[in-house]
Amino acid sequence: MGIGVLRSSWRLVGRVLARMQEHRTFTFAAALAYYFLFAIFPFLLFLLALVTVLPGVGGIEEWILAQAALAVPPAAFEALATAIRSVLAQPRSGLLSLGAGLALWSASTALVAVTDALNVAYGVRESRPWWRVRLACVGLTVVLSAFMIVAFVATVSSAPLSAWVARLLGPVGGIGVLVATWTVAVAAVTVVIATLYHALPDVPRPWRWFSAGSLVFTLGFAGTSAAFSAWVARFGSYDKTYGSLGALIVLLLWMYLLAVFVLVGGEIDAALAEPVEATPSDATTPPLPRNDGVPPPSGPD
Repeated sequence: MGIGVLRSSWRLVGRVLARMQEHRTFTFAAALAYYFLFAIFPFLLFLLALVTVLPGVGGIEEWILAQAALAVPPAAFEALATAIRSVLAQPRSGLLSLGAGLALWSASTALVAVTDALNVAYGVRESRPWWRVRLACVGLTVVLSAFMIVAFVATVSSAPLSAWVARLLGPVGGIGVLVATWTVAVAAVTVVIATLYHALPDVPRPWRWFSAGSLVFTLGFAGTSAAFSAWVARFGSYDKTYGSLGALIVLLLWMYLLAVFVLVGGEIDAALAEPVEATPSDATTPPLPRNDGVPPPSGPD
């Protein structure tokens, strides 16, 4: 049984690699990295405008910078932090402002690009009206904004909750709360990416809380991002080679890795969703002629 599972896994890996080459995954990832770069700041503008109408949610600006410091390579964090601080310093007039609406529309552009890439992964053409696709991406952007606020509240409250449980149950209880908090955070990220894989491509798919593609994205991107950050910090010399542009190049590379794993997860789910009939059988496909030197018969003149 173990050997059969191993063989099936290797076949799946081969199919995914073949699909990535056929669908030019790395080319699409480069385009998505460009869209991600130009969508991140409008997304922050809308997120902060949303915060202004929610009572009791303060300090999210510092939390955004702290999370960026954990995820983004150090060489790129300073450039990103400078841009984020300049965005945060701008006066915000609330969620219903025209600027926030335009920011929401611009931020959803990255999800529209992801939709096109996932349609290629599934081998389908977009049949929905453009406005329906755009509205779906706008709605998902709002959901992602709400998710970030919930993650902010959970992250900020985890330390006091852990200390309170530790006083009641001892250090083991406090550690258990921290482990549970991070487990929920990883699960939440997995559910969010599973939502994107379910809602964006133009294919009918049953809802699944988790999918193989979302798990590969969460674990693969987290590990690769950590390794990339460590490599840039110790061995990278982008600042020496490119000067002030080095931080921007590192940020683009990090977003490129993000895009690659988004598309790899989509290719995995698309490969698993392929029906068995997609593989030609002997009953439907005539056997290939033997290579015995005899030319195939020509058709009628």
